Amino acid sequence: MPDNKYYISSFFWSTATKILNALIGFISVPLLMGYFGKANYGIMTLALACNGYMHILDLGINTGAVRYFSQWRASGNTEMIRKVSHTNITFYTIIAFINAVIMVLLGLFGENVFSISHDQFILLRYGLFSIAAFSLFSWVTTAFNQLLVSDMQMAFTMKIQFIQVILKGILIFLVLKIKMSLPQYFVILNMLMAMLVIPYAIKCLKDGLIDNIKPGFYWKEFRVVFMFSLSLFALSIFQMTATESRPIILGIFNPDGANTVTDFRVISVVPALIITIGGTLSAIFLPGSSELVAKKDQAGIEHFAYKWTKITSIVANILCVPFILCAREVLIAYVGNDFAHLSIWLIIWCVTALIQVHTTPGNSLVIAYGKTKPLVITTAISCVISIAINILLCRSFGAGSAIIGYFIYVLIVIGLYYFVYYKKLMGLDRIKMLKSFLVPTIISFAVLACARLVKIDISWFSGINIRLAYIIICIIKTMIWLIPYIGILFATGVLKFADLKKIRSY
Repeated sequence: MPDNKYYISSFFWSTATKILNALIGFISVPLLMGYFGKANYGIMTLALACNGYMHILDLGINTGAVRYFSQWRASGNTEMIRKVSHTNITFYTIIAFINAVIMVLLGLFGENVFSISHDQFILLRYGLFSIAAFSLFSWVTTAFNQLLVSDMQMAFTMKIQFIQVILKGILIFLVLKIKMSLPQYFVILNMLMAMLVIPYAIKCLKDGLIDNIKPGFYWKEFRVVFMFSLSLFALSIFQMTATESRPIILGIFNPDGANTVTDFRVISVVPALIITIGGTLSAIFLPGSSELVAKKDQAGIEHFAYKWTKITSIVANILCVPFILCAREVLIAYVGNDFAHLSIWLIIWCVTALIQVHTTPGNSLVIAYGKTKPLVITTAISCVISIAINILLCRSFGAGSAIIGYFIYVLIVIGLYYFVYYKKLMGLDRIKMLKSFLVPTIISFAVLACARLVKIDISWFSGINIRLAYIIICIIKTMIWLIPYIGILFATGVLKFADLKKIRSY
């Protein structure tokens, strides 16, 4: 099982990188939207969404490769690692070529697909072409990342990404300083994302994780990883579709596609950070939960599930509730009063993220067991329902239709965990699992209801910048909720100091 240093270091750097990235995104959206214009900024978001959906081409190899590399390293089977890692480079080169071709074709012939003007489509074309130009480097980075993660060097990958986020921040400063055009900014942004391949490849070579970076053609050996990964592919395709299709659908079916996509982008920053942190926790939990499942340690599985569902639920509440409490103030401080009407959608999305993130420990156990067929079927059904809701409601609710559809999607999938996986697959007590989530969450929302009774008038802060005033209000309201919440958790015994020490045991 991984040692304490691995978990602590991985979580620290992963969280630090995600938070910094969110802060840069939080600051950059109003700046870039003001500089490029709301509609044009939506065009950039649309291009990124199109490319994001292309990650479906991974076919689940990312998870499968990490799993097998870890097993082969533990058993000393370096020959399989060598052959599969080289073939992995070939596989991702092929995927990069397919990705580039699709982006180019969409850029050449996709004008009638989206509800945007001709001039806006020309900007979208530049964005899609720049994505195509850097596809090879972006995809091959994944092959080296898998080797590093399987060698428990996630902290290194996060440190490099931390530096990358800093460079993105510098790029935003330069955009405003030297007045870059949107195509220029997008080309440099894609170049920064593609540059990860350099430090990742150097680290793999230096640590002997791979002997060279030449493509390989050991398809027989690669087939082991490929066949396992295909079992995850169907799951990934529906998860990816439910997530990445939302802005694309808004761009196609809403009459004011570019502006609606911008609204979606504005309210997506906070929930995206929360969900990303949850995904990071899942990756960190996976080695430990896999070992428990392999050993058939039922007592350990139960302890892991109950303890970590409770702790993860507390963390999810701490991440989500401040934005539920201060949604309107956050949006005004973020992008101005014109976007305050989106606060209801931010609240609903944060509630959705809270429900989704609390199942992170259970999700790591599901992957460890590898029995995903019921999850694939349920995810497919809920994905179709969420897309239909988004299409049907986008004219009436704008960006809110995507949030409503995704909320329904999450509820259906999480229901499967409680009604099928927890009891039938893992032998867990469903009531105890639900209590691990509900107890800290009910306390959280009870304190939230009390905190909402406290009224803070913006006029109290006359004389200072209006956005700064709203930030101060957010901080005050968060403290009014957070301090009693933590105090009640300890006072009622829901959270104990011993729990904090036990975090190191995983």
